[in-house]
Amino acid sequence: MNDFQDLHILVTRPASQAQELCDLISSRGGHPIHFPTIAFAPPPDEALFYQSLMQLSEQDWLIFISPQAVSASISYIRKYWPHFPASVNIAAVGAGTAKALLQAGFPHVLTPDKEWNSAGLLALSDFQQVSLKKIAIIRGAGGRELLDKTLRERGAQVLPVIAYQRILPDVDVSDCLKQLQEKTINRIICTSFESVKNLKILLGETGWPYLQNIPMIVMSERIKTLAEDLGFRRLWVAHQASVNGILDTMAEIRNE
Repeated sequence: MNDFQDLHILVTRPASQAQELCDLISSRGGHPIHFPTIAFAPPPDEALFYQSLMQLSEQDWLIFISPQAVSASISYIRKYWPHFPASVNIAAVGAGTAKALLQAGFPHVLTPDKEWNSAGLLALSDFQQVSLKKIAIIRGAGGRELLDKTLRERGAQVLPVIAYQRILPDVDVSDCLKQLQEKTINRIICTSFESVKNLKILLGETGWPYLQNIPMIVMSERIKTLAEDLGFRRLWVAHQASVNGILDTMAEIRNE
């Protein structure tokens, strides 16, 4: 399959999450350009993070928001509980997070069938009647708090576990700027609003006249709306919040 033949595709995922997507683009004839627009750092309050971790075995549910939430917390969880209590249920917002949990040794993970986001998880029957249930949500600092808010409204006792923070990466932008100016970048993939925002910041005024008109694939209508507010003009939402969903959508707009 060569449906991305001759396309040069800017992949903005963090370094720890980009390889699979880049490999799949290459396998379909495209040329991935990895330009990470997000890096990760320890949580802003590490003492609070450790304190929250110690309460995980008391919970009815652990919800992991992202693959990074898994990688940032799993070594500590394994340190405190080599055999995590089977009485605690595990859930993941999306398929990528569920895969990360499986690789970490958690084979039984609840995840939405199709809508891989907070709304999809909240729609599951397991989270309809949660009065007095203890639910820990493992995520990054500054993330959306839709889950926290909705579960509290439904009567749950919610424990936010802030496992990491997103930061602007220290990257050399010269090659990316050169490719923008030469108009060799044909598509952009951004999987979070922060990656969109940081892309604009990193490439600055020099890159912006070129950047804003390149077709961009994002993961949700919310990200699309926020990206439009920043001035990006050509935006498509992936049919599904997954690697394959991104690539299938990109194939459909091959001639845009």
